[in-house]
Amino acid sequence: MQLLLVVLCVAASLLTGCALPAAGPKTAAVLEEAKSGTGGTPPAFAMVDVTSQVQVRNMARPKSSLVAHFGEGARDPGLRISVGDVVSVSLWEAPPGTLFGTAATAAGQQQASGGSVTIPQQVVNGDRTIAVPYVGRVVAAGRTPAEVERLVVSSLAGKAVMPQALVTVQQSTANTVTVTGEVAGGARVALSPAGDRILDAVAAAGGLRASVNESVVYLTRKGTTLSIPFEAIVRNPHENVRLRPGDVVTVVQEPRTYTILGATGQNAEVQFSSLRVTMANALARAGGLLDNRADAAGVFLLRYEPRAIASRVVPSGNPILHRADPVPIVYRFNLKSAATLLAMQDFDIQPRDIIYVSNASGIELQKFLSLFQGISGPALSATSIGIAAAN
Repeated sequence: MQLLLVVLCVAASLLTGCALPAAGPKTAAVLEEAKSGTGGTPPAFAMVDVTSQVQVRNMARPKSSLVAHFGEGARDPGLRISVGDVVSVSLWEAPPGTLFGTAATAAGQQQASGGSVTIPQQVVNGDRTIAVPYVGRVVAAGRTPAEVERLVVSSLAGKAVMPQALVTVQQSTANTVTVTGEVAGGARVALSPAGDRILDAVAAAGGLRASVNESVVYLTRKGTTLSIPFEAIVRNPHENVRLRPGDVVTVVQEPRTYTILGATGQNAEVQFSSLRVTMANALARAGGLLDNRADAAGVFLLRYEPRAIASRVVPSGNPILHRADPVPIVYRFNLKSAATLLAMQDFDIQPRDIIYVSNASGIELQKFLSLFQGISGPALSATSIGIAAAN
């Protein structure tokens, strides 16, 4: 009997001298940490209880939208000739004009029949002009081809019979957009008068190298850059805005993932399988909560929110709002409430979110008993054998 008492004492001392394994902090510890702060400093994060669908809709982030910022764009992109462009000019006149050519009769005599001439391709000079026979230097830069045609025709009035002109831009460096990043072949893509869109430019550059779900499009125009998931452009044609000369389209591979930890069926980094994933979707895809471990009142989502969003969900007296932007927030979901379960359907997961499900408080007792049994069981068996042998 004395040997049994010794074994029990040794087991107890071993258990008290080491910490039980845990997947993370308990619900009570997280709530306490949200209140704590040393030396007048604010806590490490703000705690927000998610309790209703109305609350979730008020905290929703505005969706990134190219059409809302840049507009869809007019069909005519307003292409204008620029310095360095290569242009060609063709001229015509009606009979009996002889300025651009003559024709021979059957008797071999020359008969005026009008004519045409095509000027060899030329580059718009630094002085913004091109040369046109019988007209001289014509300012072309800054004008559309149609405007240059009208200027040439008016200059030929009185010199040619009913003159006509056709000005064509053969090559342009200014009327292009740059497509780069995760595309098959980054290049300058020439814009057409029809009004090219983002998908047109990406297709002209060879298409995507990454999958649609992992690609993000950055559109830079006049010093402003805005991004949107490529899938959003595919799903909403209005976001496929028309491009303007000088635009830069950059395709970046950005896998959109969130991380789930704790008492769930799967602990992993999970990739977005669709453009929108809600809190309810995320927990379901991880196998849900483990009935024998999870604390249904301790489901948390950790995220850094922009100050504009944080100021709407965190009480104004919380000192954490005075920290640098963005603000760390822990959203708590008490799944014992039906209202919270409904709100989860509207709560959108953002890339790089962390979902953590804490263990129930009774789990520690189960671990203690299991560990105690593992240590004391063999010792008790040996003690029983010894006692039996002594008798």
